[in-house]
Amino acid sequence: MGHEQRSKDLDEQMARLERVLQTLREEENVEVLLETTLGYLQAEFDWRLIWIGLYDRQAHRLFGKGGMTPNGDLSFLKQRFALNPGDLLEQVVIQLRPVGVPDLRSENRAGEWRKAAQTFNVQGTTLFPLRYKDRCYGVILLGTDQWGASPKSEEKTQLAIVFGALATALYQIEKDWQREQVKHPDESLLALISQLRELRSLDQYLQAVVEQAHEFIEPARTNVYWFEAERRYFWRRVSNRQVSPGLGPQRPASGITVQDLGEFYQALTAEQMVWIGESHSSLKTELTGRLMQQIRARSLLAAPIVSEGELLGFLAVEATEARIWQDNEKHYLRGVAELVALTAPLSEMEEKIEQAQLDRDLTAGIARAIYSDADWEATLKNTAEKLCSRLKCEYFLLLLYGEEQNCFEIVSQNLPRNRRPVPSPLKALDAADRLLLQECGEPLGIENWEEDGRLGAWREVLAESGVRSLLASNTRGKTAKSENSNPKSPVENQKLIEGLLVVGHSATRTWKRAERELVEIVSQQLGLILHSWQQSSQIDKYQQFSRSLKSGLAVLQHSGEVQFGQQKSASAVIFPELPLQKLDRNFAQQISQIISCPLVAIITWHPGQELGSISAAVAANPVFALNPDAEIPVQTDALIQQTLAQRGLLQLNLSQVPLATKRWLRSPGIGEIMAVTLQTAPEHAPTGIVVVADAHGRQWSELSVNLLSSMVSQLAWWHRYLVVQSATESQRLDLEMLNWYKLRRFEDFYRTVGAGMKELGELSQSILQSAKEQKDALKTLRYQQVLRQMGNALGSTHLMLKHEQWRLQFAQDAVSVSAWLRRSLDRAAAGVKQSQVLLEVNTEAAVSVSAGKTLSVRADSIKLDLILCELLALACRRSGVGDKIEIRSVLLGEDLLEVSVLDSGRKCDRQLIAAFNGGSHHDILAVSSHRSIVQNLLICQRVVRLMGGEFSLERLENNAIVARLVLPLATS
Repeated sequence: MGHEQRSKDLDEQMARLERVLQTLREEENVEVLLETTLGYLQAEFDWRLIWIGLYDRQAHRLFGKGGMTPNGDLSFLKQRFALNPGDLLEQVVIQLRPVGVPDLRSENRAGEWRKAAQTFNVQGTTLFPLRYKDRCYGVILLGTDQWGASPKSEEKTQLAIVFGALATALYQIEKDWQREQVKHPDESLLALISQLRELRSLDQYLQAVVEQAHEFIEPARTNVYWFEAERRYFWRRVSNRQVSPGLGPQRPASGITVQDLGEFYQALTAEQMVWIGESHSSLKTELTGRLMQQIRARSLLAAPIVSEGELLGFLAVEATEARIWQDNEKHYLRGVAELVALTAPLSEMEEKIEQAQLDRDLTAGIARAIYSDADWEATLKNTAEKLCSRLKCEYFLLLLYGEEQNCFEIVSQNLPRNRRPVPSPLKALDAADRLLLQECGEPLGIENWEEDGRLGAWREVLAESGVRSLLASNTRGKTAKSENSNPKSPVENQKLIEGLLVVGHSATRTWKRAERELVEIVSQQLGLILHSWQQSSQIDKYQQFSRSLKSGLAVLQHSGEVQFGQQKSASAVIFPELPLQKLDRNFAQQISQIISCPLVAIITWHPGQELGSISAAVAANPVFALNPDAEIPVQTDALIQQTLAQRGLLQLNLSQVPLATKRWLRSPGIGEIMAVTLQTAPEHAPTGIVVVADAHGRQWSELSVNLLSSMVSQLAWWHRYLVVQSATESQRLDLEMLNWYKLRRFEDFYRTVGAGMKELGELSQSILQSAKEQKDALKTLRYQQVLRQMGNALGSTHLMLKHEQWRLQFAQDAVSVSAWLRRSLDRAAAGVKQSQVLLEVNTEAAVSVSAGKTLSVRADSIKLDLILCELLALACRRSGVGDKIEIRSVLLGEDLLEVSVLDSGRKCDRQLIAAFNGGSHHDILAVSSHRSIVQNLLICQRVVRLMGGEFSLERLENNAIVARLVLPLATS
């Protein structure tokens, strides 16, 4: 191929290759590796030009390390070659594959090598990449003076082995170098921890932290900035060097206000690292320019110092040049800051213990005053003075929430003398602020009202009194919302706030965790006073409402008395003097008086009825009157359907009521509406709704809501009692008659079968005494068979009459599956024939039974026959002419057998399946066209369960119906 290998002995050639590879494996000096490789190429091959270039990955270029030229001039071979898109050298570097060139002198992509080839008369050339896995470490160029020449296959193999070993050695050298360059933060952190026992003050430890961090990261400056919470600024507490006063305007700022930090401060309070560089920053905004200008730096890496959720300060490393902070530097600074956070509380432990003692004395004194001092006003004044003195604040407000007025009344306030009192009451808060106060586990803190949009409803009135920062705490603490509460109902949300304690300051400030905890404890203690006031006020209202409630229910109680001794027949009316309309009218009048509501209306309907009517309506004046003859569509009326779906109290404004509902609820005085369902239990059908209404702006108190709900529940039970009593009385009479009829029929059947049995016995005896003809013998055999069948029927009927008069008794028989199926098919044959359907039996379970054994289930044979016949009859009823009914049996494990009846379900009502799967919790008053079928199916299900099995009915994806019987297998 253009190269003539020197004639050498193969063993010597392999030995020389082995020595070269050993050198490449063991040597750690790059120059020696390259010289060894070059020497091997010169000794083993006849190349006109050899060049070795190493790849600079960051600069994307090759720099020459030498080689061999025809004239011995090596200056060109040690130049640096930039890699441009489309160049031959870049192709080798990127593709990592050898590239052959027939004539390097005429190759346009060769760049500077084209001129060199013309100078050195190099034609056929091959470029090999120094490749380790997917990384390129350099390029080797081998050129000849023959056109199109390239290494032979065995030469390529030799070169691949040598070049691969060289690339591997270069990779290992680079890896070792990188390992040596990696910093070890663990050593620095361990050195800091070891100094904890020697250093006595926090400042000494901070100085050690700064020195270690500065040595590890090597920035221009390293500082610890400490946070002054009351004045809201950071001051430089420790630095790695003392700043000379003579620096003039270039001196970095010794303190930074929170106002100048902006998003930087928000990140610190959220316990996040902050890094700022020339083109990289963890902050989204450009508000850090003022900070970087003050500290006289172009790059910054800061870690917050946070103890128990409270920001103590931050550790910062600053660089005067653009710098990209590495991950190990970030992790190291975070770890050092957390070490400082662990150490800082220890230095202030005595001060914290002393302050905790003072706080305990303060809260204990408040508690004693609450429980012992009858003068609550003096207690509140004393509490306000002590709390303001402890927190160094100026404002104290105790607020009581009024549900009816939907506002906050100021119970007590303590302000500076030169400030005018805050006017009472304060406006109600919006939903977002109210949710914060209800669900937040600690007081709501506002450091600067100009930067914080919370509690906006009070901003104007409190700002006029000079409040700029505050803490607001719910006196009931954190309250979980009820699972059934409606987030849209103000009644359900507002009642979770009983009162608020607000302390404030005329300047911006940060509230420490200890201050928040103290305010929370004091607010809950003062909440006892507010709760006592609330209870005292509500007790008076409850007494008044109790008297009204008793007078209202008295009509129901006296009218509902049953004269059982004077009842003459089951059809007698139990409450002749209390029709439902009179009951509803009395109830509406009582509700109107108790909750002071100008309109109370009761809309009722019977289960299954499409239209409802206003059974009673009480209006205080004509502007609230309703049309008593209005007909209301139950299924389409929006107010009725929303009330039924609410499962509780529904509150609406008239503007939220659709036009269709306003056709019957159209009184001009109506503004606010509450509605409750007349329903005693979720599984019972609703029989109506109660609607109360008032003018615009009415706020329903919790007491009014509870009273309405309680009284509506009473009315619903009375409604249901009257209706259900009549229905159950009628059903009781029907069941008694049915039981009597069934008992008499079976007695007659017993007598009839007994007479027939006696007659057949006599006939059998006469036949036995007659001539021994063949036909008499057959007749005699048949008569005996009939006699046994009738005897069995008679015996089973006798046992039923004796033991199953009011309750079923179950036998535990080993019922042969094949015999059971055969009997059931014989009984159902007439129905199958009449329905003109196809019946197919698939006994797949039989193949799983051992030879000589009979597949049997444990059950009551007679009842099992009746159940399968019932299922087959229902399947015939659901099927059309020509449809197929399939009986399948399959083993479920070793203990259960599943027998399923599958039909097309063409005539099946979907509601039937739903009603069956709903179980026995159906409403007795609900109207249903398939109740008897569902009742029969539910009876079958209960019988199967009593026999230890399970019965289910479901619709498949192809609309087929499958009834499954799962029965326990009988042990052999």
